[in-house]
Amino acid sequence: MSMNAIEVIQEGDDRGNNMALRVDLPSGVKIFALGTENDYGGDWDLGPTWNYIVLADAPFMVDTGNKGMGMKLLALMERLGLTVTDLEFILLSHGHEDHDGGLAEIARVAPLTIRAHENYDRLIRYYPTKTPPNAARSFPASCWHCPMPKAFSDIHCVNYHKTRSTLQIETIQGSESTLDAVTHVHYVPGHSPDSLAVRIGDEAILVGDTVLPDITPHPTREEFHNLTKAILPPGYEQADRIYGLRAYIRSLKKLRRIAQAHPDMIVLPAHRLFYKSVLNRMNLDERVDELIGHHVQRCGELLEMLRKGPMTVPEIVNEYFEESLLRGHGRLLAANEILSHLELLVSSKDVIPRKPDTFLATGTANIESVIRGIESGD
Repeated sequence: MSMNAIEVIQEGDDRGNNMALRVDLPSGVKIFALGTENDYGGDWDLGPTWNYIVLADAPFMVDTGNKGMGMKLLALMERLGLTVTDLEFILLSHGHEDHDGGLAEIARVAPLTIRAHENYDRLIRYYPTKTPPNAARSFPASCWHCPMPKAFSDIHCVNYHKTRSTLQIETIQGSESTLDAVTHVHYVPGHSPDSLAVRIGDEAILVGDTVLPDITPHPTREEFHNLTKAILPPGYEQADRIYGLRAYIRSLKKLRRIAQAHPDMIVLPAHRLFYKSVLNRMNLDERVDELIGHHVQRCGELLEMLRKGPMTVPEIVNEYFEESLLRGHGRLLAANEILSHLELLVSSKDVIPRKPDTFLATGTANIESVIRGIESGD
């Protein structure tokens, strides 16, 4: 389906903030894409969060923007003649603050059903008696791995998490679910352990942060499973099925399989749909191949670095990334990115950890065949 099917119905800035787009699908389903501000500063800019209103048989919203964006999102809807009370539910693509940050605001004024993956419902809760010793204490399970300093979390996180933890969630279970005759939900973990993609028949797919134009989504780390495995629902005992780069690549291949079965779908991402005055078109099959190729290349580059001798993660970060990407909290994001790739290099036996935070190449080069051999998700 051509990007010509997307019509600009409200102009925003050149990044897409406060912009509104409409997609008219051949079936008669209409999708509105609404860009809400998502500014963190620095060179890790994602652009706005794109939230979607899907006017199917059971009208619903996908995502609610970052913290403080709930009422702004509702005001944008009203300017377009859309009313939140006409919706039947809110569906969350995953539990990151730039996607569910506005949820509590909207829930206060519109008592809609909230639907999310079953892992989301477990991860947003507090477990005082089950918090692991090495976890970020006084936080919900979703943030037990959080590396941010207390000064940051006190300002940006505490109220958000406390409010979110009180919400009632209608859970979507397993790897596949059908919400109505045309709405299908696919579990695609890796970027987040609760990530979902929403397919509208064979016409459109909302891919959240799992596939983005221009930029590569951050994978989680398999290590995080050690913190949360005790509170996840049954069926999520295997770390590499829900966390880390292996899970993410598995989900990419699942989306490629879906794209090949429905080749004419329009692809609607949660970031960079419109950015720097450009409406970004994605062929899902081709973009998945590009993303997998990116991770093959990054693992290969890290392996070449480690063949010169053992390196710590901070040393790798400093050598691998441009200084502009390491400003502020960018250094923490970069370290997580490196560690997710090192996990896969270790599992491929191309790299071994020598001592805490130090890694060394073994002399083998299995990584590309390992990545190419990862099977598609269920």
